[in-house]
Amino acid sequence: MIASEVTPQRVQIPLEAANLDAERISHLEQLVSQARTAAAVFSQFTQADVDRIVKPMVLAGLEHAQHLARLAVEETRLGVMEDKVIKNMVATEFVYNYVKDKRTVGVIREFSESNLVEIAEPIGIIFSLLPITNPTSTALFKCIMAVKTRNAVIFSPHPKAWRCCAEAVKIMYQAAVEHGAPEGVFSCLESHTLEDNNYLMRHKDVGLIDATGGPGVVKAAYGSGKPALGVGPGNTPVYLEKTADLNTAVVDIIISKTFDNGTICASEQTLVIDDGIYDQALKKFADLGAHLCDEKETELLSRTVIDAKTGCMQPIAVGQNAVNIARFVGLQVKPDTKLLIAPIRGVGREHPLSAEKLFPVLAVYRARSTDEALRVCVDVNHAGGLGHTAVIFSHNDEIIHKFGEVINAGRVIVNSPGSIGALGAVYNDLVPTFSFGCGTGGGNSTTDNVNVYHYLNIKRLARRTQTHMWFRVPNQIYFNLNAVENVRHFPSRCTIIVTNAALERIGHVGIVRRCTSPQTHVHVLVIPDAEPEVKVVMQGVKTLTSYKADQIIALGGGSVIDAAKIMKLKYESPQADLEELAAPFLDLRKRVIEYPTEKVNRARLIAIPTTSGTGSEVTPFAVLTDKEQGRKVTLADYSLSPDVAIVDPQFVMSMPKGLTADTGIDCLTHALEAGVSNYASPYTDSNAMQAIRLVFKYLPMAYENPRDEEARSMMHNAACIAALAFSNASVGVNHALAHAFGARFGVAHGRANALMLPHVMAYNAAVPAKFMPSPYTQGYVAHKKYATVADLLALGGQTVNEKVGKLIAAVEQLLDRLEFPRSIAELGISREEFERAVPDLVKIAFDDPSWRSNPRMPLMSELVELFWQAYEGRGAATLPVASRQQTA
Repeated sequence: MIASEVTPQRVQIPLEAANLDAERISHLEQLVSQARTAAAVFSQFTQADVDRIVKPMVLAGLEHAQHLARLAVEETRLGVMEDKVIKNMVATEFVYNYVKDKRTVGVIREFSESNLVEIAEPIGIIFSLLPITNPTSTALFKCIMAVKTRNAVIFSPHPKAWRCCAEAVKIMYQAAVEHGAPEGVFSCLESHTLEDNNYLMRHKDVGLIDATGGPGVVKAAYGSGKPALGVGPGNTPVYLEKTADLNTAVVDIIISKTFDNGTICASEQTLVIDDGIYDQALKKFADLGAHLCDEKETELLSRTVIDAKTGCMQPIAVGQNAVNIARFVGLQVKPDTKLLIAPIRGVGREHPLSAEKLFPVLAVYRARSTDEALRVCVDVNHAGGLGHTAVIFSHNDEIIHKFGEVINAGRVIVNSPGSIGALGAVYNDLVPTFSFGCGTGGGNSTTDNVNVYHYLNIKRLARRTQTHMWFRVPNQIYFNLNAVENVRHFPSRCTIIVTNAALERIGHVGIVRRCTSPQTHVHVLVIPDAEPEVKVVMQGVKTLTSYKADQIIALGGGSVIDAAKIMKLKYESPQADLEELAAPFLDLRKRVIEYPTEKVNRARLIAIPTTSGTGSEVTPFAVLTDKEQGRKVTLADYSLSPDVAIVDPQFVMSMPKGLTADTGIDCLTHALEAGVSNYASPYTDSNAMQAIRLVFKYLPMAYENPRDEEARSMMHNAACIAALAFSNASVGVNHALAHAFGARFGVAHGRANALMLPHVMAYNAAVPAKFMPSPYTQGYVAHKKYATVADLLALGGQTVNEKVGKLIAAVEQLLDRLEFPRSIAELGISREEFERAVPDLVKIAFDDPSWRSNPRMPLMSELVELFWQAYEGRGAATLPVASRQQTA
């Protein structure tokens, strides 16, 4: 049926409309009518049509992840803005990574042995309820699911979250319609009532109710007489068994229970700890910022955060941080407290804190035996969380399997955070979701997405998956004096040398030209010595195409090499959309946009750096300036890595002192950040450590005696070695801060890094206010890795803290020796001007992908403090950034 064939039908007013006036009924019927028309049109779409629409929707959601997170926090006053950004990105990027290859139109599966096919048929109109705890991420998730399956949706947000939900739906709707979805595919109720919901739940044209929210919402959905998907309450038990890795377990539980202030219903609620490790575990919690309640404080918490009459949590505590809850209750806690831990002696109404708590309060129980621990976990499970989620930390397979057998949970999470583990695709291979079905145990029709297996309650035991890491480098690297002579080993019909005017003037281009084969036609393309612009890159592509070049030699600093990388990309794949390729992502391997693999032309890229810092000759990154849009675009993909790197120190012998210092500290920052990155591995550590050692030994020598051939050679090698580390481990928050500050105030990148470096090191070495969720690391080790660097440099110190302090002092001494300004104020930037810039700097830094591999997740308030520490300068780095759970 096409849109024009949809005929109006006589409306029969149901009994549920008794309290609605005619005008309101007319409005609701209009929403249903436009959804019905959209669904009819949508049913005719092909798989290609659907997939073409879904992708830009996902990109729109990623682009607005921070905006929507901020709206959600401002409206609901629940949770943590930074965590909601992550949830919005998971709800788009990770969900897309799962659904993008799934067939949802026509024949979706074939079973040849039984001569059976499965054919997809859309539902039509879905009435979807959205929660207050995860409003925008759930809306993004459901919009993607609906379009992927060719359904129209009428959304009903929680009354206290309708503005942010409406904005999320609007963003998805505009992207969908712009790329071909039928008008009316989404609509969102505003200022609505329970009568509106009841009316639409029972409307004859609504095919399915998708209810995400509290028990009342779900009960109403199932009581409507319509097919319904619902969620159940979560009261997640977690068993910390004596064979567990305590460092990993404690950090994971803190990550989970404080993630978005505990608003995910799969977060840990009652922690059962084996007697033999109980005291040790609680000490680790305390060391990492938890407040351990005594008996009186536990009793006070029980009376205030749990309603004595209903046994349910008090709304005033939901989604609030630990410090605010303590203030509300009347507890005295440290200002950086991230979690309240309350010991209990049993489960049930007489022990109120054993109930579900969607805020950072964690009940703990001391179990004298494994049997007792399992019994208590089952009791917690039955006290309000049947069918939902359970967590175990253990290395005893027998106990893990026993736990999975006795617990009634759709998700059994093993050695991973409960809340993020249950979301799926981050810590394990569960299907990513924002609606947790709880099966018949939780009063739901399913434990997951509807299929033939939902006649059963299927349990899933999800182990923390063995994370696949990588170490990828260019095919060939030549180094040391006169390494440029290796160019002659690469035959070419036509070579374009991409460089800048200064290098041509001082004869460097001539050196390279003489090393090419006599049969090679060589053309020199001179570009500005600045970050490549779109216009410059496209002129280069035109030159490559005109000469039909089969080889590019990039001779210059990072900007020249970056320009050559992008020229090669556009030359080989003219269809590549640079703006699309620069789309934000959370995980390089799960991002929405893939780089082209089909090549129209092919050209070898040889990179010859003339500075010792960026390491662009071996990295998979390139920065492009878009002056028309007034922004920088960062491209990242291993296909951008040069084919050959030639690290020849003769090209850096004439570097001035200032450039030597700037690029040298850029190199040191690369190595230090790669060393503590969440993506660090033994392979990257070996490169990072060697680079750090070389910088401390040879950078002062190269700075003070520029003609020192050994120092220049070793620093040139150090820059490349550090780049090998951060190409695979990435960098961190130091680069995010430096990128934002340097671009705003025109400060060289290395100098901007230097201003931030001591402060960021002290920040990363302190106990985090917010741990970075990462399946690549076990426990928090940044401070220990800094201590290892101090040992490598023989700086002395007995404890980890002493060694970290000596390393920071050594970095500061190196900066002094290189005559760096030690504060932003020294650059002549007034306090008033800087204060005006800070809000924008923080937003830009938080959007920068660099920090996503940082060992400590930066809150916006902490970015503000780091910027001000850099402004004040010397001495600020000796004090750790105050831990907070509020946003800036």
